[in-house]
Amino acid sequence: MFTLKVENIKGAVLELTDNEEDYQIANIEGITPPNANINTSTYANGDGSAFNSSKIPNREIVITVYINGDVSQNRLKLYKYFRNKQWCKIYFEDDNRNVFIEGYVQTFEVPIFVQKQVAQISILCPDPYFKDINTIVQSISKTIKKFSFPFSINSNQPIAISSVDLEKVTNVINDSESETGLIINIGFMGTVNKLEIRNIETGENFIIDYEFMKNDKLIINCNRGKKSVILTREAVEYNLIPQVRSESTFFQLGIGDNRFSFLADDGEKDMLVDISFKYYRVYLGV
Repeated sequence: MFTLKVENIKGAVLELTDNEEDYQIANIEGITPPNANINTSTYANGDGSAFNSSKIPNREIVITVYINGDVSQNRLKLYKYFRNKQWCKIYFEDDNRNVFIEGYVQTFEVPIFVQKQVAQISILCPDPYFKDINTIVQSISKTIKKFSFPFSINSNQPIAISSVDLEKVTNVINDSESETGLIINIGFMGTVNKLEIRNIETGENFIIDYEFMKNDKLIINCNRGKKSVILTREAVEYNLIPQVRSESTFFQLGIGDNRFSFLADDGEKDMLVDISFKYYRVYLGV
């Protein structure tokens, strides 16, 4: 058994698998791993070819659904959720995975003057990966907790609430089926003039020079097609892309281990920065 839902641009959600009196899913195409485009160069005087690059193109999902009950009303209801050229989100859940994918409605074809109306809906997904419904948030803060409530302290023997590990390296494990982007959320608890985040595995870094102040919030979006660096200060947003050093890299999480660390003002103010990574597990198919 599986569950299929669609969300429209207004945030309304329609489940297509909970009431066969209105809708009955006949088929869903395009939800298994898509074909890859492999780019090669042939040898002039030899057999075979040399691999150059590969990529996964857009995914196309085609949903075939029988329209039952009050056919005219139920067909018009589908129009509200699958509007041509508009964004939609498809939710799919079975015993193994609970995922979603975003796309745009290409076609909505349904013959009206027939005894049994069957709608065929095509959705183009520029990002071909399914994402897990649950977001993963992992802190790479260097502040280490030392106790949890309840507790008592002897006045003659004080206990550290927390400590700062200046050499701490955090391992972010991506157990997806592909590399994935992420969103970096940063909170500042004091003045910091330079922030550097390092990917120990790849040697890549992200450096931004700016005078951050207490209570500033910085969001770095590393997802392809959505890259941005936004500072929020006193409820006002600022674009800090110009303050990012040219050699900086917007990180991608590779499959498996991804070790990160950071420096605030070359390590002198690491305790004034709280950094967390937010990302999704991504899948090639369901």
